[in-house]
Amino acid sequence: MKLAKLGGYTALSLPIIFVIGLAVVIHHNSWFSFTNNALSDMGSLKNPAKWWFNVFIMFFAIVSAIPAVAAFKNGLSYLMPAAVIFLFLVGLFPEEKALHGPSAVLFYALALTDIAIVGLKLWRSGVELAYLWSVLSVLTFVLMLYLVRVFKGLAIPELVGAATILVWWVYVGTLLLKGFKL
Repeated sequence: MKLAKLGGYTALSLPIIFVIGLAVVIHHNSWFSFTNNALSDMGSLKNPAKWWFNVFIMFFAIVSAIPAVAAFKNGLSYLMPAAVIFLFLVGLFPEEKALHGPSAVLFYALALTDIAIVGLKLWRSGVELAYLWSVLSVLTFVLMLYLVRVFKGLAIPELVGAATILVWWVYVGTLLLKGFKL
């Protein structure tokens, strides 16, 4: 199977993998609160069930690398391969480790920036309304910053960012399966 097709099918599966994986992690962390915790709290060194979160995030990053590379090779990504490396580091380094915070921030910053850049590139190449991806990525970033001030924990802002990135993956997966290149 060609990388573009494999990347496309994998990208389409990412939302399902994410929802199922997060549900399993939360099931093993019944104390978790969306409003009072960060998702990474479930991977804390203090948590006896930490490996559920950390392994899931690293697995998800490895699987995400497939469409990230396929998109990069087809001109549909610039920063997403780096973003998934930082996502892997989020799982590798629990929240108490110095590299965890910067890795999480860089994951979101690179992924949302990539969406903005590629959205504009698609629009400039004639894909109607593709600029809306750029608008959505900026609005997502601003909403995440706002929600950080609203909730005690970071889980809801993190999930807002993740939702935009996951929907982007469905879009990119569809483009890859159609053989679209920029």
